[in-house]
Amino acid sequence: MASVNFYYRSSKDNAALYLRLTFRHEGKDYVFGANSEIMIYNRNEIEANPKLSGKHYWEKQHKAARLKDITATNKRVELSNTLTSIENHILKNFEYLSPLQINKEWLEGVINEFHNPNNENEIPNTLIEFIDYYLKMNSELKYGTSKKFITLKNKITNRKDKFSKSGIILLRDIDDNFKIKYLDIFSDYNINTVNRDLTNIKTLLKFADKKGKTISKEALNWKMKVEKTPFIYLSDDEITTLTSLTDLPEHLENARDWLVISCLCGQRVSDFMRLKKSMIRYITNNKGKKVPLIEFTQVKTQALMAIPLENAIMVILEKRDGEFPRPISSQKYNDYIKDVCKKAEFNQIEFGAKVTVYEDGSKRTEKGNFEKWELVTSHVGRRSYATNNFDKKPLRLIMNVTGHTTEKMFLNYIQKKQTDLALTLADYF
Repeated sequence: MASVNFYYRSSKDNAALYLRLTFRHEGKDYVFGANSEIMIYNRNEIEANPKLSGKHYWEKQHKAARLKDITATNKRVELSNTLTSIENHILKNFEYLSPLQINKEWLEGVINEFHNPNNENEIPNTLIEFIDYYLKMNSELKYGTSKKFITLKNKITNRKDKFSKSGIILLRDIDDNFKIKYLDIFSDYNINTVNRDLTNIKTLLKFADKKGKTISKEALNWKMKVEKTPFIYLSDDEITTLTSLTDLPEHLENARDWLVISCLCGQRVSDFMRLKKSMIRYITNNKGKKVPLIEFTQVKTQALMAIPLENAIMVILEKRDGEFPRPISSQKYNDYIKDVCKKAEFNQIEFGAKVTVYEDGSKRTEKGNFEKWELVTSHVGRRSYATNNFDKKPLRLIMNVTGHTTEKMFLNYIQKKQTDLALTLADYF
């Protein structure tokens, strides 16, 4: 059974009462203390009568058997009601948690909620709950942006016990020390992924600050450095090699066909894996030729796309009576296309980032020199399209397909060296 007691610990005449929560769990006694933020005399009372002493009242009058002073009697009734209210508030919140989740930070948060009921009840104090609040208040966010915050929430939830024994992360505790701890806890992730998480947390704190929440200003000054991520792409010759592979088991042939399609249409796996025959229509181009066009809405950007389908894609569809390959999960796709590229003997050594996914869902990114097939992921098709078409088609048309909004973003995305870009530019002189 938990109990709450109040003490006057300050040597000053007027200071807030100190609050102590005690309870016993599995034969062990726990004690947590915090500033109750409750003053015996408020500022107006002290200004009206500078001689008032909360310390004197607490030690001499509050627990006295009889009080002759009507002012002191009224103060005892008023203060007792306030102390009973905050005690009930703490004990009620205590019932919702396991005793092992209780700590000083939790107690301070509950006290803060008591003093700011109108604001705090609507706006959560903790990071995980605040992510839900942020998404609720920003329902106009694009799917891709919302998904980043949902992913962030899931990642933190899965490892919340590594932040503290209680697993509670208060918004006001997110500072430079939190950043260091976050980098350590998620050290098995790509550094750019972790920095993106911290950038999103910074966004959350900016929003919390606008809503009047107490936050550490340190987090608002975070600067995240983006490292150049090594990546690979499949050349036109390698794509041709893929199309000529034979004797593949059904699941690898299915994945191979998706891989070729992705290299020729430049879309994310969340988009190309949804393509269907019904999305295709034919248009007549300026040369009078009928061209197959596929129309769909991108999941991440919600942009309406209309992309001409290359002949190699149509050949893949024709062997399935016009249907696209069978959809599979992203994880299986990533696994299968590695097997396909291994069978294609893409064994040349290249520098890149290899991601290993473990059974518990954790990931580890390792940079180094690997055989090319080991580095292939679902994103290779999109990068291949952008890189292979850079010097073949007008940049704006390629960007329209990939969905990049600026040339800077696009040039950072493709796998072309600066000398290659210069040679392409020189062709126009």
